[in-house]
Amino acid sequence: MRVGAHPTRREMIAGSLATAVAASAFGLAAPACANSGEGIHTFLLGDLQITILSDGTFDMPTRLLNRDTEPAAIEGALGGKLSAPGQVEYGVNIVLVRSGAELVLIDAGAGSTWQPTAGKLADRLTAAGIGPANITKVVITHGHPDHLWGLVDEFDELRFGNAQHIMPAPELDYWRKVSIETLPERVQGAAAGAKRVIGTVGERLSSAAPDAEIVSGIAYLPTPGHTPGHCSVRISSGSNALIVTADTLFHPRLSFAYPDWQPVSDMDGAGAVASRRRLLDMAATDRLLLAAYHIPFPGLGRVERHDGAYRWLS
Repeated sequence: MRVGAHPTRREMIAGSLATAVAASAFGLAAPACANSGEGIHTFLLGDLQITILSDGTFDMPTRLLNRDTEPAAIEGALGGKLSAPGQVEYGVNIVLVRSGAELVLIDAGAGSTWQPTAGKLADRLTAAGIGPANITKVVITHGHPDHLWGLVDEFDELRFGNAQHIMPAPELDYWRKVSIETLPERVQGAAAGAKRVIGTVGERLSSAAPDAEIVSGIAYLPTPGHTPGHCSVRISSGSNALIVTADTLFHPRLSFAYPDWQPVSDMDGAGAVASRRRLLDMAATDRLLLAAYHIPFPGLGRVERHDGAYRWLS
């Protein structure tokens, strides 16, 4: 459903943008792709056009990648592949789906107030010739800053003013009801931000069951643990399928070789491990294409079983 809206200050300043996304002439036995600009990666999944947009990157302290492992052991598992001492770089990869008249954005990135190296989605959309007013649906996987805060612009107004916004019901319920003062101090700012953004979206934000179909071929896939109502998203067209993994996967080596590791950001570590293993087993068995949010751009690949665990094939 498309909802009308008055132009925001941001839209009046920026002006109207074109709606075209460059078409790709490729099929998907192995995903043939077109890089239509820096941080923009477009391909076809059956009848659907998929564009992956980079929201930028950010550095994650290596000590946070497993709550039960010493930093030196974590860095040993990384094989020295650090972005800076004690840091590993995370990508932020956002999936946009064109399905008929629908233009569906899956997550909204970090916005302009979180990290200076992230929050690039608005620029990527402009470069791809897509105006924010042309997005018809925004599907949110969970309420963390790098997925949610991009729903509002630099004026703290709704960025996608004509879109229906959707969030998994258990996730929306959690962030609406959580008492910030009961949370660890390190996450109180993120929780306050989630409440602020959700409040700004207001009545344009609706909830959906964790396995709900949003539009034909795009459905939530429940993967709780990272947050209480965290969901991945399954995109299907004919015999082709893609899973947008959200934060079920977090690193191109550690998530696969050490699927039982529990990053500090996982609110329910054991639950996140169970979701990760279910997703990896399904992806390996069915040879599914994955779009991973935090794996280096464009974050597209498959997974195979390897040495009692898994490995990422990009």
